[in-house]
Amino acid sequence: MVDAKKLGVAGAAIVLVTLVAVFATSYMSDFETARNPSPNTADESQAVELKHAPVLGSKTATVTIVEVGDYQCHMCKLWFEETRPLIIENYIETGKANLVFVDMPFLGSDSTPASEATYCAGDQGKYWEYHSMLFTYQEEIDDGWASANRLQAFAFNLGLDIEQFDKCMRTDDHRAQVNSNMQMSKKQFGANSTPTFVIVNTSGESQKIIGAHPYSTFEKIIDSLL
Repeated sequence: MVDAKKLGVAGAAIVLVTLVAVFATSYMSDFETARNPSPNTADESQAVELKHAPVLGSKTATVTIVEVGDYQCHMCKLWFEETRPLIIENYIETGKANLVFVDMPFLGSDSTPASEATYCAGDQGKYWEYHSMLFTYQEEIDDGWASANRLQAFAFNLGLDIEQFDKCMRTDDHRAQVNSNMQMSKKQFGANSTPTFVIVNTSGESQKIIGAHPYSTFEKIIDSLL
């Protein structure tokens, strides 16, 4: 788990995951803050709207996995490489679950621009591809890997219209959305570290996971909510 006071570094082989994005407006839940690093059941929940949140998978899936993360978070990268591919294969591609990423860009000065860049890519239909590009090529916090030039290079490699992408970044088209997600991460989802996950089903049952837990943890919880 990574927080603002103590950062853990995890080394792992780069795995490039091919993603198919499904964009939709989705309705999630509001959960009480977890007090320990183990999975727990939220005591209560209330409906919260995530406006224009990109959703990976079917919007009618029984279970939604909300990931609160920072693109410079090393534990988020570890989860992206080791756990997420299995969740995509076994739950998202089978229509049982979907995934929403909520930005909590607090680890460095490049974190917010990186989040903005994903939405600028989303304007051209490649949010999840850009999301994956960032975690695939993540390096150390604020060492230049997510500088303006690198963010533009990632867009170029994905075949985006660079003029449109640059204008989006220059005019901060999605800064308000990223700031809103940051506040939602803390207030609605009670996150104070990344990654934090909230898993909820269509009946309103929910559980929270704090940290880059292995696939077996998610499998147990997701199956219990199906």
